[in-house]
Amino acid sequence: MNPQVNTTTKPVFTIANSDLQLGDNALAIASALVGKTVRYLNAGPSTVRQDGCRTFKVEKVDKVFTSNKNRKRCVTALVRDVDDAGEAKYRTLQLAGISAIV
Repeated sequence: MNPQVNTTTKPVFTIANSDLQLGDNALAIASALVGKTVRYLNAGPSTVRQDGCRTFKVEKVDKVFTSNKNRKRCVTALVRDVDDAGEAKYRTLQLAGISAIV
């Protein structure tokens, strides 16, 4: 008898260079980001950097959610914008846009 192979499992997508997965619960995602510096590729044009690759220091995560517009997993966070003289600002970041967490 041959063993059954489960072909219905969804692929696992990790976030940047971490063990986090897009499907992880909100608390796990928020906890992994707070106090960390992230490299982020803007979905649209950036007024700060021409290449669109931004660096943020995450101070607080207010919300982890799935966008109604594009169904992507996102966070709303208070960040220090390293590329903009460390200015504190709120940003909505798509988790798939995070390329590194340090």
